[in-house]
Parts: sequence; C-alpha cells; structure tokens
Amino acid sequence: MNKQIQELWKLINSSNKILLINHIRMDMDAFGSLSATYNVLNKLWKDVKAINDESAPDNFSFLWYNNIIEPDLDMKKFNPDLIISLDAGSIDRLWLSYENNKDIFNKTNFVVIDHHITNPWFWKLNIIDKEASSTSEMMFKIITELNLEKHITPKIATALLSWIYTDTNIFYNSNTASSTYLVASKLLDYWADFRQPYYELYKKKTLSQSKLWWEIIVNNMKVSENWKLVWAMVPKTVFKKVWATDRDLEWLISEFFANIEWVEICFISYEIENNIIKTSFRSSTNYDVSQIAWKFGWWWHKQASWFVSNKSLLEVQKDILDIINF
Repeated sequence: MNKQIQELWKLINSSNKILLINHIRMDMDAFGSLSATYNVLNKLWKDVKAINDESAPDNFSFLWYNNIIEPDLDMKKFNPDLIISLDAGSIDRLWLSYENNKDIFNKTNFVVIDHHITNPWFWKLNIIDKEASSTSEMMFKIITELNLEKHITPKIATALLSWIYTDTNIFYNSNTASSTYLVASKLLDYWADFRQPYYELYKKKTLSQSKLWWEIIVNNMKVSENWKLVWAMVPKTVFKKVWATDRDLEWLISEFFANIEWVEICFISYEIENNIIKTSFRSSTNYDVSQIAWKFGWWWHKQASWFVSNKSLLEVQKDILDIINF
C-alpha cells in the first residue's frame, strides 16, 4: 500500500482543485473520513469541494463539518483535476453523483480509498486495506505516512475517532484489531474529544426516536421460536406517525435488537422511499450476515450488513426467512 499512497501524494501535489465523494446514504465512517481529508487538504491550500447525492445528516452536526457536502455542486464548473472517493465499496455506491458526471470521472485522476472486503478495485488507483476497521483508521495512517500530522487538529482527530467508534461498535465488533486501539490512542494525543462522540452517537436519544422504538418493539418486533432471530418490518407510515426518520433506527438494531439474550441474528426492514426497502442486519455471534446480504447482490461487513430491494416488505421478509431458516 505504501506505493499507492506515494502515488496519491504525487497526485495531490500536482492538483489544485480536488473533489471528494463518499457513498450514498453516507454513514459515520464515510463522512468522518471525508471531513478529515477535506480539512487536511484545505490546510495544504488546495481548493477542495465535496459532493454526495444528499447533505450530511443532522446528527453529524456535532463535528462542525456538516455543511461541507454540496449535493448541487456543478462538477463541470468546478472542473476538478483530482477526485478522491472515500468509503465507497463499489462504483454504483456513488449513485447519481457519478452517473450524472461520468465524463468528468473518466477524464480526471480518480483515487479510491476504502476498507470493505468486497471492494472490486473499481478504478486505476485503489488504496484498499481490507484489514482496517474503517476508512477513518486508514486516513489517519495515510496522513501520518505522508508526514502531515501537524495538520491534525482536535476537530479532525475527533472526526476520525467518531467513525472508528461506529464502524467497530465501540471496539466490540470482530473487525477491531490491536492497530485499531493504537490509532485511537494516538488520536487522543491529538486532543480528540472521546466523550462527545460517545454521547452524540450512542447515548443521546430524541423524543421521536423513543416513540419510534416503542412503536416498533410493541407492534412490529418478531421473534423466532428458538429466540435466535429477532426482526421487524417497518412501513413508512410508522415514521410519519411519530415524526421520525429511518435514520433513527440505527441505535435500535445495534444497541437493542443485537443485545437481546440468545439472539444470534437480527434485522430490520424498512421503507426508505416509495417502493424501496432497506434491510439492515446485525450479528452478535460469529454468524456472517454479509453472506445473507450477498444473496441480494450486496455484501458488506461480517457483523453488520445491509441491502436495498424494490420488493414489498412482505416479499423481503419471506426471502430473508427462507435464507436464514432458523
């Protein structure tokens, strides 16, 4: 990987306008790695822009960088001479930002930085570390390898630490390694705030979230006869009823469903748009839920995976239960 990082450094040095992009429905790691990269490049006096199909979610605002994403950016007008993709496991995960600007991508130097085990190395310069817990962990290593540590502010360190938290589920998931702890400890040396991300991402609950969880647990949660599987099917009407969004489900599956005694697998299927169903899986054991997602054409982490389908909730439920077969 050292050779590829040096090639990245050459491209950064020779570029003036740099475009950053991360995957659709960006999660914590996608935004954290992008925001850290954005701010380091700014300190190198580069003209940096960031694009995604949507703005960063409101619950990322504690990182101070939630306004850097420009969904309506005119890429032709910006005319970047370098594009860096962060945390996208495949080209289709860049969605319309890529589809509507293929000519720009095809003529511009393009670098892929990612840690997903299923990444097909989808461009010419790929910096892929499938052993890393997160792309944020990778970015810290890249920054230090390029001797850019002096540009790591407490805010940048906090952003990187926040997303290491989420991708490892506070160092609980099996993707946690000794190197993960080492990176986290070094980020504390740069005055990362280790308390606020934990509060914002794991402890703080809004009233809408509380109502949503109550609604799902009481009216939607289902349990297999042997208690090894817990799941819920959530129509869009439930979100409207309690004034919540589908993003308010993240804590429920990770911190509640996955921690019920005897449960080995859990999933929640929910309507994110009309006729589009997203299903999120978690595993509290060595059961590889990415193998389930792979059956639907998607494949992410061993203990946390998801897929999107245009089938109905009932059809998705039947397909999943046929595969798990508990």
